[in-house]
Amino acid sequence: MFKLFHAYFSRLGKWNIYRILAVLMLLVSIGAAAVHKDKPSIFQLPYIASYLVFPHYVGIIIALFNYPLFTNGTIRNQITVGHKRSSVYIADWAASVVFSVSLYLIMALSLIAITVKFGNTEGIVAKNVAEGVVLTTFHVILFATISQLFCVVFKGVKSFLAIYLGNQALILLSAGASAINDFPQKLGYFLPTLVCMNIKNCDVPEAILTNGAAVNYSFLPALGVMVLETALVFTCGMIYFRKTDLK
Repeated sequence: MFKLFHAYFSRLGKWNIYRILAVLMLLVSIGAAAVHKDKPSIFQLPYIASYLVFPHYVGIIIALFNYPLFTNGTIRNQITVGHKRSSVYIADWAASVVFSVSLYLIMALSLIAITVKFGNTEGIVAKNVAEGVVLTTFHVILFATISQLFCVVFKGVKSFLAIYLGNQALILLSAGASAINDFPQKLGYFLPTLVCMNIKNCDVPEAILTNGAAVNYSFLPALGVMVLETALVFTCGMIYFRKTDLK
């Protein structure tokens, strides 16, 4: 298992696409903070990115990261030399999650840090910001796990289209639910994107005054559902990978 982790993370660390995206995330956050640092709404940007941008581009890049592993026989060779399928899947999933989360946190934390240091934080509640970052981070993990499942089920080029359309469908489902008046809040917990779409209200003083509450969804239940859904998707991917034909 250790050798597999070393191999996947070594490949990730040397991958130029990852390095370029990491620098790009940092530059985007610095630029956004510099331009909008005096607007409290700047704290919404990481949350918005977590459901509008990351499920798509991170998913596609995950497919790009995994595509050669299936097409050049890397995964088949790893199993042939004695590695368990479960170990291969875990190592590949871990690299995909670290890739996704690290890019998101580079963008989110650097933007928040710069804004806190030089911007306007009047009316901003630190606890709400922290909870928002945690929830959206797990939202990114969930979509990375979903993207990993698509990569395993739709090996090769098909995985790119499946990731985009699948992630888009999940996001549109949440967007549609948010447009429904009196949508059951308990049911909303099972639509993580819907939760993230409502986090943006927690950091704007006007929204806090209007709604009378810091967040629309309680932190721990929302986090618990995201972890549960991630575990379920991960388990489905693991089961399928252990039974699928890698030829």
